[in-house]
Amino acid sequence: MVKQPEDQILIVDDKVNNIYALEQILGQPGRNLISATNGNEALKVALSQEIDLIILDVQMPGMDGFEVAQILKSNKRTSETPIIFVTAELKEHRFVMKGFEEGAIDYLYKPLNPDITEAKVSVLLQLHRQQRELIEKNQALENYALLINNSADLICIINAETYRFEEVNDAAFPLLGYSAQEMKNASLLDYLSEEGQAKVKELACVYQPSFSFEVLMFTKNGEHRYVSWNIVHKHSLWFANGRDITRQKKADFEIKQLNLNLERNISQLQLTNKELESFSYSVSHDLRAPLRSINGYAQMIQDDHAQSFNEEATRMFNVIRKNATKMGNLIDDLLAFSRMGRKEISRVPVNFNKLVEPIIADLRQAAPVNTTITVHPLPGTQGDPSLLSQVYINLISNAIKYSSKKERPVIELGAAEKDDELVYYVKDNGAGFDMQYAHKLFGVFQRLHGSDEFEGTGVGLAIVQRIIVKHGGKVWAEGKPDEGATFYFSLPRTYNDL
Repeated sequence: MVKQPEDQILIVDDKVNNIYALEQILGQPGRNLISATNGNEALKVALSQEIDLIILDVQMPGMDGFEVAQILKSNKRTSETPIIFVTAELKEHRFVMKGFEEGAIDYLYKPLNPDITEAKVSVLLQLHRQQRELIEKNQALENYALLINNSADLICIINAETYRFEEVNDAAFPLLGYSAQEMKNASLLDYLSEEGQAKVKELACVYQPSFSFEVLMFTKNGEHRYVSWNIVHKHSLWFANGRDITRQKKADFEIKQLNLNLERNISQLQLTNKELESFSYSVSHDLRAPLRSINGYAQMIQDDHAQSFNEEATRMFNVIRKNATKMGNLIDDLLAFSRMGRKEISRVPVNFNKLVEPIIADLRQAAPVNTTITVHPLPGTQGDPSLLSQVYINLISNAIKYSSKKERPVIELGAAEKDDELVYYVKDNGAGFDMQYAHKLFGVFQRLHGSDEFEGTGVGLAIVQRIIVKHGGKVWAEGKPDEGATFYFSLPRTYNDL
């Protein structure tokens, strides 16, 4: 239970005995009696706190009661505070009227009658309390009215039996083009399609304390609006809130269409992938067989008739076999690149220092004897170990190949931490390249050096890029002709680095 606040009563009299007498009459629980012995003191109290009733002596030295009342009534804070004048002598009509003109509610005459005094004070306190509550309620109603009329939602009261609008807020105009006055007493059904009317009638057949529905409504100029309604049913009335969801409906429709298109594209992509797999099998089977035949027959002819060949014939047969082998490697790389695009990656913790050890041990056998390979600490992250092994195989084998013509080939592996990613590199002191052609490095079959200088198919770096991109990283390179090259790749950093 909420505790009723105390009534604040200010007693103003220049004689302490009179104040004491009033305190004895009015003192009871729920009242706080405050005293002042002159006009200035009374004004300070009244203007600094909320006072519910002032009992004011008329005749006081200096500022009399009439002057105090006049100042209180001219102040906005105290203009509504009730005042009872107390007087012993001024009972003539003109003095009484002067008191009422200055804002007095009533008079008490000395000597005070305790019963009359208490009765008048109790009635005035009750009236003042009721007036204050009424003001607060009016203010609350004004606030609610402002809140409702400034809402973007249509807020209204609808008769549950006739569907007529009994109250409508100002949101009716921006939503439907009708003023609130135009919609009052009109039926909700007037703004709905036949389907919408049937939906509303069906919902109204069974009593529900609250329910929601979406319906298409027509504006004054004939446009359509999708409106979401939330209804509270009470006392045969619908207390309703209608929100415009037209944009949301359009967005949902567009998303649905995009999803349908996406599903069609996925189906088409799956069909294309199957066709590509069939093509890859055909390439693998139909092209490898003739190449094996060319290579095999060329070797048989060389073996059986080598003694009858001159030097030029031997050279030509070697070229045939070399190109057949090269084309076979090219087909293998092309198929590997194709499979890489379809391969799903796994993500597990990867220790790169352990990952590169067997790769370097294996590739070192094909490297010049005096090749130096240095491996700096390589921080771990998450990724697909088999695919990331292929990245290092391609990059390190490239570094060995392009630095093989140097007197002392030097290859360096390392890494650096940068923000939320890890950057790995493979550096060599080999042939290098011109940076103006760097954009060609990672294209399929793109080569910056002729096959007579360095063997290769031009697919290895394209495979590297595809693997790293699938891991969420990127690949780039820096180099200078005859001064070596550095190939970089980045991977997202995880917080359980090895």
